[in-house]
Amino acid sequence: MKNKRLLAACMAALLAASSLTACAGGKAASSGDNSGKTESAKASAGETTGAAKDTEGESPKGESPKGEKTVLTVWHTWGAGPGTDAMEKVVNMYNQTNDKNVEINLQFVANKASGNTQTMDKLMASIAAGSPPEMALLDNFQVATWAQQDALVKLDDLMAASGTSFDGIYDWARSGSQYKGSTYSIPYNGDTRALFYNKDLFAAAGLDPENPPSTIEELNAAAEKLTIMDGSTYKQVGIIPWLFAGKPIYTWGWNFGGDFYDADANVLTIAKAENIEALQWEVDVADKFGGKSFVEFAAGLGTGAQDPFVTGQVAMAVKGNFDIANMAQYNPDLNYGICPIPSKEEGKHMTWAGGWAFVIPRGAGNQELSMDFMKYILSDEAQTVMAEDSASLSPCKSVSEKVFGSKDNYKAFMDYISTAKIRPPVPVGQMLWDNLNQVLDSALNKKDTPENLMKALDVSINEELKKLE
Repeated sequence: MKNKRLLAACMAALLAASSLTACAGGKAASSGDNSGKTESAKASAGETTGAAKDTEGESPKGESPKGEKTVLTVWHTWGAGPGTDAMEKVVNMYNQTNDKNVEINLQFVANKASGNTQTMDKLMASIAAGSPPEMALLDNFQVATWAQQDALVKLDDLMAASGTSFDGIYDWARSGSQYKGSTYSIPYNGDTRALFYNKDLFAAAGLDPENPPSTIEELNAAAEKLTIMDGSTYKQVGIIPWLFAGKPIYTWGWNFGGDFYDADANVLTIAKAENIEALQWEVDVADKFGGKSFVEFAAGLGTGAQDPFVTGQVAMAVKGNFDIANMAQYNPDLNYGICPIPSKEEGKHMTWAGGWAFVIPRGAGNQELSMDFMKYILSDEAQTVMAEDSASLSPCKSVSEKVFGSKDNYKAFMDYISTAKIRPPVPVGQMLWDNLNQVLDSALNKKDTPENLMKALDVSINEELKKLE
């Protein structure tokens, strides 16, 4: 299996080619959706930007000189949708109320070749060139990778000086923001996963819509009853395990009783028997419902308004709390329920948490001003707007409980959020994510057995991890 290059090699290559890359506060990549640009993008010629200028334009107390407005640029990879709308709203609230004479400018940045990816090649290029934006929004599981490459600023001193605290945030948010005992990011939102199921389709199939499957065995039985063929055409499908938030092998591995990282030994445990069993189960489901034709059918399904769960073509799917807003937007009349992800053993349900976080790239200017904004991000005001408008969970316990604690469709998320797993916080986290997806694809397409694929990845990924010790 071909592994991704380490960021160190990427940085070296990008540094050599820095004259060809975008630089500080760079123009947002062209896209067909909402660029995420805030009102501050209309800044007048008299405004300044601190990118790649250390503390130029900043007073000793971390304030902009009177009469001048400092524009701090934040790069992100989010396309149009409720999440971006909520983030813009929070940013504009800060712009209107902060006493630092600062405006935050959100800029959408993504590779044209790969679209809205989970990596930001342009960000690494800007760091290598010494001209990064003041802040960036990263998937929090990537923080260890970037921190290990010395690509991010340690935030502990800035947090202490500004009075920013992680008191009252969930453990998964704190753990994702730290690497080797230092803090490198400020968590912005959170998400967990659960099983969404169509109550009307359950009733039509003779299943109790108020008694969804709790175990893998029950899930298999329900999927069979919910699958309807019209000749060789899939009229309706019970479940496609690897669809949506079920795609990461983590989702099912944890619910088969597996794990992926031994923190004490700093060893990734990809080849645990339970993880292999989970992947084999996914392959078995594909084989049961048509093998190659089923895999090809799944690959051709749409998203957004064409999401097959939204349209009723798929009866059950693992999705995140963030999908609730999409349901309301694309099919507000959909009669669906949400329950814990079925586990192999009764009562052993497990979910995993993700989320996005703000970071300060190495070499960025105006770091104290950036921290003032990031402190605001954790405020009750900002977090409440983010949670209510985007349906994303808050890393702050009090906000999540306030906004979602009494909502029935959030019960499956809130019941397990405190014990949610996180993806291994290791500097090869992105590499592991990418390669697990490749393993899934290879297994479904019969390129090798789940056991061989998982064991091979276990060896190769741990070799890469050891290089970084």
